[in-house]
Amino acid sequence: MSPLQDVIGTLPGYFLYFATMILTAAQLAVVYRLIKTEKGWRQVLPASVHFLVLFFFLTVLLDYSYNVMQLGIPESVNLTEAKLLSLPWLLYAGLELASAAAVILNVRAFRLYRDTHLDANAIRHTVDTLPTGIVIGDEDGTVLLSNLRMTGLCRSLTGELLNDTERFWKAIERACFREHLVRTPDGDIWQFSRSRITLEGKEYVQITASDMTELYSVTEELTEKNRHLKEVQEHIRSVAAKERDLALAREVMNARMTVHDRMGAVLLSGKYYLDHPENVKEDELLRMLEYGGGFLLGEAEQPEEDKDTLEEAVQTAQRIGVETEISGSLPENKAARGLLAQAIEQCAANTARHAGGDCLRVTLLPDSAGMTAALSNNGKAPDGPIRETGGLAVLRKAVEAAGGVMTVRSDPAFLLTVFIPEQE
Repeated sequence: MSPLQDVIGTLPGYFLYFATMILTAAQLAVVYRLIKTEKGWRQVLPASVHFLVLFFFLTVLLDYSYNVMQLGIPESVNLTEAKLLSLPWLLYAGLELASAAAVILNVRAFRLYRDTHLDANAIRHTVDTLPTGIVIGDEDGTVLLSNLRMTGLCRSLTGELLNDTERFWKAIERACFREHLVRTPDGDIWQFSRSRITLEGKEYVQITASDMTELYSVTEELTEKNRHLKEVQEHIRSVAAKERDLALAREVMNARMTVHDRMGAVLLSGKYYLDHPENVKEDELLRMLEYGGGFLLGEAEQPEEDKDTLEEAVQTAQRIGVETEISGSLPENKAARGLLAQAIEQCAANTARHAGGDCLRVTLLPDSAGMTAALSNNGKAPDGPIRETGGLAVLRKAVEAAGGVMTVRSDPAFLLTVFIPEQE
């Protein structure tokens, strides 16, 4: 088996030379990592001895190679080197393999330790990747720890580096548009908070920043919607108040219409009796007079709800001496029959009072949109345009309130036309 000195300058020799150099550098890195991670002397000491052995062997190889290959004086080596060089080179190759295995095991141990333990770099990396900003400083403002997010916020808000927590907090207070809320130049909203922490008996100042852009936007949107909702509520209250006023006005109009119709019918019946006593039944007239008096005193009985207002209107017209001639199909809808009844009562009263007639003609023309009623009489024509006061004015309001249309013509003869829309 060839000694080591015989393979110097050959391929195996070069292999041992380069392997020793690489292993020496790797073992030096292992020792450095052990010292940096503060391992105990029981791990550092064997690794250091291993490094020194490799370094010594590398020195021997370099020295002998220089003497033999450069100077050509192989006899210049000392006794220790001579003994080492006389050993089989395969022994050194085996030691090199064992050293390589030890270095590989140490590297794997370091990687496992790095994956399962936190060191300063890991903590720093974790803090820098936080979505929130954080800075910790002494009570005098000296910055001890700051992540990238907080450093960027400081530069964005002040244009300076973050080197004083007290000055930075004062800048935050000046920039707040709401309690601890700051808007950055790029439009983001950040919420800052300041607190004191105690570690190992010493107090530190901690400032944190949280991104509130999305939450603030949602809050502003909800605020705007609430404001709009309040406006809608106020509008609803206003509409409700107007609806109450409208309902009250409608009640007043109905009361006026009832007074006008009832009392007008009583008075016209009395006049008709005076003019034509032979055509009037005294008991019926007396009953109407009693009803009129009770109505004015508020003692009249309420009319039955199921009583047909259209039939009542025809009977009322008959009591004042006006016969009603209806042509066409009568409406079945209660509201339409009520409006038609009001029109008949009003036109019958005007026929007897102003025109001196005794016949009211009612022509009904139904269509898909509703019904048109044309009312005329056999009395004399009006002297001029008809002024819509009293009963006619009340009738127009009732028709238009139901969505209908009313027209009055006086030439060549009186003609009242009422369009009543289809009611559901």
